[in-house]
Amino acid sequence: MMKINNFNKNIILESLKIKNVIQILQKLPDKFCLIINNKKQFIGTVTDGDIRRGLLKNYNLKDKVEKICNKKAFYTKKKISQLRVDNLLSVKKIAFFPLLDKHNRIKKVYLSSERKKAKSLDNYLLIMAGGKGKRLRPFTKKIPKPLLTVDGKPIIEKIISSAKKQGISNIVVSVNYLADKIKKHLGDGRHLGVKIDYIKENKPLGTAGSIFYFKKFKKPLIVSNADIISNINYAEMLKYHKKFSSYITIGAISNYEKNNYGNIFFKNNRVTKIEEKKEKIYFINSGIYVLSPKVKDFFIKKKYCDMTDLIHDGIQRKKKVVIFPLHENWFDFGLKEKYLKHNKKKHVKFKK
Repeated sequence: MMKINNFNKNIILESLKIKNVIQILQKLPDKFCLIINNKKQFIGTVTDGDIRRGLLKNYNLKDKVEKICNKKAFYTKKKISQLRVDNLLSVKKIAFFPLLDKHNRIKKVYLSSERKKAKSLDNYLLIMAGGKGKRLRPFTKKIPKPLLTVDGKPIIEKIISSAKKQGISNIVVSVNYLADKIKKHLGDGRHLGVKIDYIKENKPLGTAGSIFYFKKFKKPLIVSNADIISNINYAEMLKYHKKFSSYITIGAISNYEKNNYGNIFFKNNRVTKIEEKKEKIYFINSGIYVLSPKVKDFFIKKKYCDMTDLIHDGIQRKKKVVIFPLHENWFDFGLKEKYLKHNKKKHVKFKK
């Protein structure tokens, strides 16, 4: 019988904050949590998808997990055979469900007899590494930004390593500034366990322009800036992209801005409403995308093009452009102050 007997790590209280649940989920081999109340009674489940949907509904990471949990999650109160378990999981398109006792307390958790392993993804990852890194001068005068080190390893190596762990082995790196140094360091990728091809921009083409040279992808293309380190779940992002039949899917980080003053609403000079201090929630571009193969039609001619230009064009042509909310760790090392701040914490000495 495929079940989790030691499922205590998957059980969390409904009062726990969403941000703490994210931390727990990242450490669990089975990416789900079972939510209980203070009487230890089962009230629902939380998965990666529930968190992303919660972020889209503007829930705060400081909110309690009970606000985003699936309170209609399937469960059973009868012991059943593995054959029946597998059938239920398939029919209901779920990965697990709990067995409850008569007091609604969790006794076991049923899983498929064929546990899913991290499967290889044959999608390409295109890393945009052609920029001059002017915001990181003087560090980038002799070293290309992707080769600057974070925690002792070049940024681009960390991006490739994260992709490799998730089953992505086809990497394409777009280069221009100090291109030979990047190519010499990474080589063909064999020592990193991947296959690396290169796009050489004779002149800068922006954060999307080099796609003109890379048209052999027939499946959704993952694109990442070369200064972003994140443990984003590429498989989930691809699944999300497919679910919405998206033209472009933008990885989006939720940001919270606290207004310490009340807002006054008025017409002419007469006050109509006053609003107390309020937290504003908005999303920012993470620099990680999934593109439909259909975007190749945009690159009939070689031209300078930033990713924002491609996105605006898609929106204007009524293409489906969606956001994929990120709750994973995300660091932008394209800004000098952030790069310095991180490395100073690690007591790194800089060579200019």
